[in-house]
Amino acid sequence: MKKVTEKKSDTISLEEKIRIFIGAYSNKELYSAGTIFILGIFILLINQIVLSVFLSPFFTLLLTIVSVLLMVVPVIILQYRHFQKMKNIEENFPNFVKAISEGLTSNMSLPQSVDYASRSNFGALSPYIDKMISQISWGISFEIAFRNMAKSINNHLITRAISTIIEAHTYGGKISKALDSIGKSVTEIEKLRRERISMISGQMMQGYVIFFVFVGVMIGLVAFLLPVLGSDAMGVGSGNVDLAAQYAIKFKHLSVLQGFFSGIAIGKLSEGSIAAGFKHALIMSLIGYVALTLATL
Repeated sequence: MKKVTEKKSDTISLEEKIRIFIGAYSNKELYSAGTIFILGIFILLINQIVLSVFLSPFFTLLLTIVSVLLMVVPVIILQYRHFQKMKNIEENFPNFVKAISEGLTSNMSLPQSVDYASRSNFGALSPYIDKMISQISWGISFEIAFRNMAKSINNHLITRAISTIIEAHTYGGKISKALDSIGKSVTEIEKLRRERISMISGQMMQGYVIFFVFVGVMIGLVAFLLPVLGSDAMGVGSGNVDLAAQYAIKFKHLSVLQGFFSGIAIGKLSEGSIAAGFKHALIMSLIGYVALTLATL
């Protein structure tokens, strides 16, 4: 019955997940990203409704790219900064666990060892440790304060490690040995992740090369092959110029889709996170769209 209650308390509702996700960013970051996003939408609408009538296709394209960048880049920057923050927390957590283990070796209790460890600097993890220490000083139990810390960080690896620490503290035993094992396992996981990134870097470059070849083929079709093909052979009765224009639009959309999903796949393979793939997706989609647009001007 006790285990069922503990599992229920560990469950995070969708509303709480959204609150934790938003709480990962400062109000300044959220307001700045929101303002730039709205500005991008405004520029895009004005460009498509009003300015496209008066401006040349080149400047219309330029304003479209700028507006899309204003909408997408701030979100990607926030996501990537959060991703880097999680990496920093995972790198510093084994050192935090090691400091707690040193305190336990000196015959301190677990809460005292945590307070001792909190005096060191652990990068992005330090604010969460300070918050946990404050909760303990206010009379909140060690288990609840540690669980609140895991929920605030909202990282699967850290949550599992903290749950193991709480179990070891609750049911007794040699806590220092359990902490040493946790620290070593987290360090080993981080080591394996870095090895995977180094091993997959070749495949990441291969993904970019394949995408550039794909864009090159599309440019060759639009700029050289389609204009010289007869409209009768393709079943289109609007002439060669219309044929190239029609397929250029389709190829542009295809290049954006190819770039987006290729970038997501590259980020997931190389860094283990879809958020990390957004930067690759943005770069590849923009390259494909701009290259095909310039080829048909």
